Amino acid sequence: MRASRWEIVGAWLRIWTPPRDVEIPPFPRRRALVAAVVLGGVAAALALAVIAPAIDAGKQRRAAHEARVRAAAQRAERERLTLDQRPHAARATAVARLSRAGRPAASRAALLAAVRASVANDARARVASGAFERPIEEVRCRYLASGGGADVQLSCFAVTSRTSRVAVGQPFVVAGSLVDGRYAWCHENPGAGEGAAGVGVHVALSRACTGR
Repeated sequence: MRASRWEIVGAWLRIWTPPRDVEIPPFPRRRALVAAVVLGGVAAALALAVIAPAIDAGKQRRAAHEARVRAAAQRAERERLTLDQRPHAARATAVARLSRAGRPAASRAALLAAVRASVANDARARVASGAFERPIEEVRCRYLASGGGADVQLSCFAVTSRTSRVAVGQPFVVAGSLVDGRYAWCHENPGAGEGAAGVGVHVALSRACTGR
């Protein structure tokens, strides 16, 4: 007696023991090998068709998420820099008086002293608020080269620490007038150098401080 198809498969899988009078054909090893290769190819094709798009979609989602995080960090840093670098203004009345009296050297000295005091007060206020991490030791200010007119530019540096050769601190940029004694200053955040960490945000200083 010849066994049915399912009985044959059961006998091949050793989950059914056929009676002695039931004929079971030999297991077709070559045909099974070919079938296994075909099924393996089909499985690989299905994997490429289903899994690969899922992987690509996951990469796109991660890239989009990273882009959103980076954009949010850049917006936050731009807002921080804009607030940190906002211009402050003051007036040294003695400057105008000395200028009218024909005493340009004294006028320049008076403006320099007023600028140094204003920047020092601002820097120490930033230390108190936590914006600056280290206390201020001193503030150095100097005139930048100009055409000799009434509008001048100054550079100030609030020193927080120093070695025998290098002073470390916070830079400020100042623009002023030797005619009326008005001046404005901004804290400067120089751009990070090549290879430095950060979010790649730079905010230009106000023209009130740069004079440009």
